[in-house]
Amino acid sequence: MIIKNNRKIVSIPPIYFFFCIAVSIVLYFVSPQMNRIKFPYNIITGIPFVLLGFYMISSPHFLLKKNNTPEKFQKSVCVVKEGLYKYSRNPMYSGFVIFLIGLSCASGNLISFISPIFFFSIINWMFIPYEEEKMENELGQEYIEYKNQVRRWI
Repeated sequence: MIIKNNRKIVSIPPIYFFFCIAVSIVLYFVSPQMNRIKFPYNIITGIPFVLLGFYMISSPHFLLKKNNTPEKFQKSVCVVKEGLYKYSRNPMYSGFVIFLIGLSCASGNLISFISPIFFFSIINWMFIPYEEEKMENELGQEYIEYKNQVRRWI
């Protein structure tokens, strides 16, 4: 749970991610008329995105563990600048979005592309501003310099 501007935000980003996965799966079955990307093109386009997204989620996860840095909203202990963090301040979030794009492609359902857009919007405007402010307060100038050198997304 995080507190932002005296409001409690109970959820965490993975909840939105799993919600978006569920929405994509449900849309596949509920609106089959929108399943426009047909086999094998849905698999050829979707699976590479899913695999890349999975890598971009798991690789930073292990880097955070290696550096004893919390993934959730506990106090940060250091700025991780290696691996995918050299290219993106939020590689896990980028991985979630890429995974959802791949799932939408694999399902072939055009409406399911709402899921990655929804996830991106929630993360970009609800979670990242809070996390960046928190990092600036906890890690100071080191994080500000990192923030000025590395993009937010990809």
